[in-house]
Amino acid sequence: MKTRKWLFFPLTSLVILPGLMAGSWILAESAIEATSGQEFCSACHTMRPFAETYALDVHGGSNPRGLTTACSACHLPHDSPASYLMAKVNTGIHDGLAQMIAIFKAPDWIANLERRSDYVHDSGCLVCHSRLDQAKNQKPTAAFAHQTYFSGQDAMRCVTCHAHVGHRDLLQHLSARRGEIESAKPQAEAIDEPAQ
Repeated sequence: MKTRKWLFFPLTSLVILPGLMAGSWILAESAIEATSGQEFCSACHTMRPFAETYALDVHGGSNPRGLTTACSACHLPHDSPASYLMAKVNTGIHDGLAQMIAIFKAPDWIANLERRSDYVHDSGCLVCHSRLDQAKNQKPTAAFAHQTYFSGQDAMRCVTCHAHVGHRDLLQHLSARRGEIESAKPQAEAIDEPAQ
């Protein structure tokens, strides 16, 4: 009888522990997948221009071959699983807090375009475009830029040349949205003024 009790705990652990680990892994993978795409990322109103321009871009809904990529493919580093997960957590916390603050102060997305290399990671681009230095039928300027990039001789980033990758006509959308906001301010101020 004593031997059975002694065997019960290790045998139970051999069944329960792997089950807990597998369940945790499945739950984590599901959460990562659910929070990586356009539907999740554009749920907040401040991200709508990005969703609209993503749908117009070859990386989004406007690909003639039917291919798309998730927001996290470009906007999170793909150097290692650890850096990806840490960046995903940090970005999620930052964006959640920024969304709450945006209620009081709207972000200046046009100014942020100048810092695009902070938001787009080359390692994400290189998941799909790792052999551009060997691509055929490129324009000479593109071939030179890709060969220079892959040689490591220059501090170029993908978004140095591809400034609006992933979001077609983003500047125009943001400018139009800024114009809508600016033209709505006098109307909102008139509504807020007390009646006399």
